[in-house]
Amino acid sequence: MNNKLKIEIPVHKPVLVKEINRGFGLIAPLNNQAEASKKVIIDATLGGGGHAAEFLLNGAYVLGIDTDEEMVKIAGENLRKIVDSELACPTGNYDDFFKIVNGNFSGIDRIASENNIKNVSAILLDLGISSYHYLFDNRGFSFQKPQDRLDMRLSTKQKVTAADLLNALGKDNLMDLFLQALSYPDALKLTKEVLEFRKVRPIEKVSDMLEIVSKTAKGRGYKKSGINKSTLPFLALRIAVNSELDNLAIVLKKAWNLLASGGKLAVISFHSGEDKLVKSFFRERLGEDGRDEEYIIPGEDEVANNPRARSAKLRILTKYEKSDL
Repeated sequence: MNNKLKIEIPVHKPVLVKEINRGFGLIAPLNNQAEASKKVIIDATLGGGGHAAEFLLNGAYVLGIDTDEEMVKIAGENLRKIVDSELACPTGNYDDFFKIVNGNFSGIDRIASENNIKNVSAILLDLGISSYHYLFDNRGFSFQKPQDRLDMRLSTKQKVTAADLLNALGKDNLMDLFLQALSYPDALKLTKEVLEFRKVRPIEKVSDMLEIVSKTAKGRGYKKSGINKSTLPFLALRIAVNSELDNLAIVLKKAWNLLASGGKLAVISFHSGEDKLVKSFFRERLGEDGRDEEYIIPGEDEVANNPRARSAKLRILTKYEKSDL
């Protein structure tokens, strides 16, 4: 990427950028529309546009998808600056270079069809959420902001919040929720404390959840070095509120079907539940219409410069028609 250009993605640093560019076969920066249209890449988790910026600068046309309305605005501003400053858009028609859609990636096939996206060269799924959500957002993603509402919805089109789930779910469903990220003993303790807390008053704020977590003894789920005891409970809540694992299972199949022969599906996961789904899906495809699987983790330098990268796992799989295998 050209270091002259300041991309205004608040705080967030995209992970494994070089590895993804290499995996997608991107070449040196191109500067005209004809060349830029040779590769079509779908960034199905657009965020602030960090990865999409690299794709544009390396010659691709990008369809960006994000379920969060605020991130769509931020990414749009960032990518327009790139096109204006580096790709010299003469017509002012940004659709010549990229298209951004506000929507859940589980509808990737419909979104691609509605925008006439065909012959897709590569698709990226960068799971998890942006640093922006932890530092600047007030929807309750961060346990370091106790006065925030316990919302956790990535899309305001969704009706059910994290607080709604905690106040309404029964014991078995609460257990299922927390087991997405916690061990059985920790999930059971947390479930019991939720049930006890809401006998007194409704759960509404981050501070309420922190009070609940503080009453649970440390267990196997909290023994990882450096992990705050609130991290996994908040992760489990966010996954449940946004149906993240269900949507991931859906998008993997749809994304694979969109790829042209020789196309690449890349997924960056940040916790074991996500990676388990991705690994299972890739295993199903290997020997059928997928090969050349890659597994990459960040190097020491990247982790030192971007602590968020420490838990990242990148898997890339290449699609081939059976006749090509």
